[in-house]
Amino acid sequence: MRTSWRRAYDALRRSYGRMPGTAASFAPIIVPILLMALGSLASVLKWTGPAGDFARFLGTPMIALAVGTLCAVGVLFSGRRGETFYDLTEETLRVVGPILFITAAGGVLGRVIAATDLVTFIESNAAQLSVIGLFFPFLVSAALKTAQGSSTVALTTTSAMVFPMMPALGFETPVASALVVMAIAAGAMTVSHANDSYFWVVTNFSGMTPSQGYRTQTMVTLLMGLTSIVFIWFLGLVLV
Repeated sequence: MRTSWRRAYDALRRSYGRMPGTAASFAPIIVPILLMALGSLASVLKWTGPAGDFARFLGTPMIALAVGTLCAVGVLFSGRRGETFYDLTEETLRVVGPILFITAAGGVLGRVIAATDLVTFIESNAAQLSVIGLFFPFLVSAALKTAQGSSTVALTTTSAMVFPMMPALGFETPVASALVVMAIAAGAMTVSHANDSYFWVVTNFSGMTPSQGYRTQTMVTLLMGLTSIVFIWFLGLVLV
């Protein structure tokens, strides 16, 4: 076993040259996470002065990811493979370029929906909609997710809408509040289709066509959401 592992390692070294160390290999992933955690910590603890401002600046997701990208480029050049930088960049942009465009379009659509009277309509009809219980936050979250593609937008928008109405909807206990959060999360995964960047991540990296993605990714996320809300509803019957 040890001999075969050594042969495989030697073959990799011959193919790729000197391999980076463990810390350098994980830095492009770990460093952005640590920076964003540092920024969150600075905000929670209300750090002031230049140090606090700098920590929050580094913790901005865009800046943290940019630092992670620089770490990845550093790893690439440290292995003396800088000559392949252009080829790697071209190949990467060919794969992730459509995903970035879809993500940007989904964000714009989310802003358009937020600017309409949809939220006001739901809030004004909350009393009638409250009769469906935990299905209410689920359906609102699922509608927003399906319409604009972003789970984050669906989570944050639905949470902001439902929170002021929770007493009127009958969700006043800690257990009921936890079930509402679970219902919103279940709706935020229902469903992933063409306006969701994750749909294109799955289809592009797995080599599927869009039609195959609809038959697999879209249907699976639909079943995941429906199964989740049925289980959450059952928990509500037992626990509330």
